[in-house]
Amino acid sequence: MPKLLYGLNGSVPVVKVMKDNADGMSTPNSDTGKFAFNSEQGGNRIGFILDIIVVEPDFVTYPTGGTPSNPSRYYLPPGSNQNNSEITVSSWSNSGTQFQFWSFFPSYFQNKYGISYVPLCETRQVLPSAYVAKNAFTGPALDLATGQVSGSGQIYSYGQSFCRWMMQVDSGYNGGAGRNRPGIKVELTNNSGAPFVISRALLSVYALPATDDAIPDYSTVPVSGQEVVRCDTSSGGLFRIALPGRTIADPDLNHFLMHEDRIPAKILGAGEIAVASGGTAVITARFNLPLTTYMDYIVRRAGSTATEKFQFWHPPYIDSLNLNQECGFTYVVSGNTITITSTADMDIVIRYMICANAGNVFSSGGKKIQLVGNDGIGDYWQIKRPGSSDVAPTLDDIMLDSRIVYAPLLAEGFLNFNSTDMPDTMSAPRFKGERKRSLVIPNPNGLLLFPKVGAVYNQVSNDADYNEPLTMWNEHGVGVNVGSDSGKTVGYSVWANIIDETHLDIWSGGNNAYTYLGGTSFYDNTIKGVRYYVFGIPPSL
Repeated sequence: MPKLLYGLNGSVPVVKVMKDNADGMSTPNSDTGKFAFNSEQGGNRIGFILDIIVVEPDFVTYPTGGTPSNPSRYYLPPGSNQNNSEITVSSWSNSGTQFQFWSFFPSYFQNKYGISYVPLCETRQVLPSAYVAKNAFTGPALDLATGQVSGSGQIYSYGQSFCRWMMQVDSGYNGGAGRNRPGIKVELTNNSGAPFVISRALLSVYALPATDDAIPDYSTVPVSGQEVVRCDTSSGGLFRIALPGRTIADPDLNHFLMHEDRIPAKILGAGEIAVASGGTAVITARFNLPLTTYMDYIVRRAGSTATEKFQFWHPPYIDSLNLNQECGFTYVVSGNTITITSTADMDIVIRYMICANAGNVFSSGGKKIQLVGNDGIGDYWQIKRPGSSDVAPTLDDIMLDSRIVYAPLLAEGFLNFNSTDMPDTMSAPRFKGERKRSLVIPNPNGLLLFPKVGAVYNQVSNDADYNEPLTMWNEHGVGVNVGSDSGKTVGYSVWANIIDETHLDIWSGGNNAYTYLGGTSFYDNTIKGVRYYVFGIPPSL
């Protein structure tokens, strides 16, 4: 049975999850294969996803009005305005269809989670056919249509998630800040009459900067005599393990390894699964999966990874105008399973993480904090929120569990778009990007690499500008039939190519045009560089 260790190593708080019954104190940290989680190893956290937020249209509270270019706008919290709102809801109708866009600004995340940076966020839209069940999603997409007129323009390769921090119109230029603000927009429609219904979306919030900000280090110098660990069932109960130099009385939730009031989202499964062309495959988890569950993934064509096109690329690899190169699939979350249905013309391999929380649903009535049990598959141990149910805690009650995946951050950084940080340039073919950096990833445990990459821009020079990017993640586009620009990536393109489990190439489209449709168009701001995070996941869990 796996072992759990928490407490002090000297004066430093530690949390360790052993894969077997090995002694967590005597096992050296260098023996990485013994640990499912080890707070003493760099890059380890209980969870990097702060929250998974459900976003749904509400046309009763925020009725439609105006036009697409000047819709009715509502500002949250109440009493705020266009210059200082945390959320702006834009609501309008057009040709019988109702639309609602929710724009989240940095102040929302800063006030809710106590962070100082613009966070990496990912939005995932629920499939229209799943409006009742609300639990079906699409896989990657190859778009050969929307970026072209008469075959001229660009094609796109998308993953399922979107992260676009764009300057929002009328969001601060006339206010005290004197400039428009970046926001992340979730686009929704009503559940009838729309050509493509988006009735529900999930917004994931990472405890990681989306730009070139450094990841904050909230620890400090330990002081002898500090109380840094407490497991207490009395007086309402608490379970807290502070960061080095902090105490359990610290009011800042970011100063803890574990705190009963800061429980991150979970990874309930991870690994790789092969799916035949047109076939189905099922992933089974050891937990029931709530409606706040999604599958994060990277996908490749099945074949020898010694060949470039069969390697993992994120977004998926494209090298032609053929729609049959799409690594497409859909998946449905139901019970404790995820059923994947291939829409691809070739066999595919999916590298995945099953991410979930309970949507801020908590239980009550229990007396225990630490539990040992058996779920019919095997023994497990668990640490849960004080006061939560002893027999049926929710995912948001569970603080630590031996059945949960803990994905360490193997590498992270920011690459300036220059010859020092991204020294490799491409003259032809340019469909991969303008500059490349090859990274060696420290991975002594043989984990599967799971990268995320984003293009980061310099601040706009015109304070009144809008629809200008601050950062855009996991998107790739290539010009087609546009003269000398044919085969070039669009400027915001980023591509992560997993060569093997210790080598990763990162590509950037640099300052190329953001569209070749009807001529070249460029953003006012210029590329700054590429932010990247590389997680490691176990081959199967």
